[in-house]
Order: sequence, then structure tokens, then C-alpha cells
Amino acid sequence: MLIERPAWFVLAERWWRACVPHLARHSLPVGCSPDGQLIVRCSDAARTTVLRLGAPKITDRLNAQRPPGVPEISTVRVVQPPPVPTEVHTHWADLVGADLAQDVRPDYLTDWGQELTTEARSAEARDLLARRAPVVLARLRALLPDTSITRLRLSSLRPVRVLIASSPQFTDRDGLERTLMDVWFDVSQTEGPEHPLFLTHAGETKADQMVEKWAMDIADTTPLTSSLRVLTSLLPPSPRQTDSAQHQENARLADGPYDLCVEFAAHEGEHLPLAELARKCGVNTWQHLEESPQTRSAPSR
Repeated sequence: MLIERPAWFVLAERWWRACVPHLARHSLPVGCSPDGQLIVRCSDAARTTVLRLGAPKITDRLNAQRPPGVPEISTVRVVQPPPVPTEVHTHWADLVGADLAQDVRPDYLTDWGQELTTEARSAEARDLLARRAPVVLARLRALLPDTSITRLRLSSLRPVRVLIASSPQFTDRDGLERTLMDVWFDVSQTEGPEHPLFLTHAGETKADQMVEKWAMDIADTTPLTSSLRVLTSLLPPSPRQTDSAQHQENARLADGPYDLCVEFAAHEGEHLPLAELARKCGVNTWQHLEESPQTRSAPSR
């Protein structure tokens, strides 16, 4: 990708900060492309995702508030933050110790490459790495004298990743929410209550919207001290003009890794292609069948 910095680019940073002050601490324009894209780099992977999702609205805001002499931009293009150096992955066991290397792994860089984040399988592994941090950083500087990494972030615990497959006809909100709570309860019992639940869906059905709403309600109503944390990942759809393209998209979605697939079917015998592919990939699947309106409204005895 060719990155240019024309004469007007000296105004880019101030222009960017004025238009997106909530993102400006963690993102910065680094140039533009010949076809008018504004190239922006973020401080970490999470904010890269946020900025990519908001790029169309941000582009409109930037064009509406252009300083004199600045041309209209075609879009905001977000580039990935710097990756974890290959040497860190190669020598990870030497850096953290062979006894810990399988339970904690390097994840990504944040804070403009100065902080290495990690993901741990357990709270015990996370805490052990925290105690070893000074030694790990000293070994890292010996391995890579010119590294920008100056600190380790306290590891996040490995999320339990759940793929959602849902029928376009599914409307049983109460059943869906009960099933999701059951999933979280089982996760907290088998993996431990500190592991977040990460739900992945395609955002194409009413059930997908129910999943997103449930996760938002959990985030709004659950105290920060609670162990219940739910994250959702909306996987962007690809063009699907043919059955073959549909199959390819489902294969892309099913290519995890996932710990579980939850299938919300509208009726018995309904086969959801995404769930079928997940099964072929060896993913354990839970199925929730929608209750009939008569069953839902029947009084309990």
C-alpha cells in the first residue's frame, strides 16, 4: 500500500482530533493513499475493530469539517497495529519458562507497541506471569535490544468462544435468553467464573439481534464486580448470490476455533447449514427448539 503525505497533511492530526476526540488518544492519521483514503493507525487491535466499524460515519464527519485546503477523502482506512515480533512467539518458552508457556500465550501489542498483552488459560497462570514480569522483560530486552515493548499487561483469561447459528424464523426471545444463561452457568462451572463468554454471530436474523440485545442488557445491568462478562463479535457478511457462496460464507464463520455452537431452530428437523458445518469441524452443539405459542402461554402447574 502506497502512503503519501501531501502538503496539507500537516493539518491532519489536529483535524482528526477535532472530529473524533473520543478516539484520538488511541488513533492517529499516518498518511493518505493516491485514491483519497485517509490512512489511520490505532494503538491496539480492539480499537482497530471499533474504528473500522465506524469508518463510514467518521468519513462523513471528517468531510463535513475539512479545514481550508484539505481535499475530500473517499474513506477512512484503518491499518493494523504493529504485530507481536516473530521472535517473541519463537522463543516464548525461553522468555516465560517452559512450565508456563503452554498456559499463557502472547496476544497482541497495545499502547503503540509498548505493551504486550497475553491470554491465560487460568487465573493461576495469569498471576504467575505477573510475578515473573520483571524477569520476562529483562529476557525480552536481551533477545530484542531494540524492542519497543516496555511492559506486560496483566493477562486476560481465555474467553469461551460460542458460535450462534439461528433460524430466520426463530422468535422465542425468552427461550433464547434462558439458553444463553444456561451456557454461561456451565462455562462458569467448568472453566471458572472469571472466563468471559464470547458469542459470535452473523447479525442476519432476529435471533442474532436478540443475542446482541441480551449481551447489551447484561453489560448495562451487571455490576462491574460481577464475574458475568459477555462479549459479542459481529462477523461481517460476504456477498451471497449463489448457494456456493452461501456455503463458503458458512464455512468461513464455522472456522473457529469454538468451544460450543448454540443452534436456535424454529422447528424440529430444521437443519441450519452453519450448525452442520460446526459439527463437521468437531464443535459440540447445543440445540434449542422454539416453543410453540400455545406452549409458551400455557399456565404452569
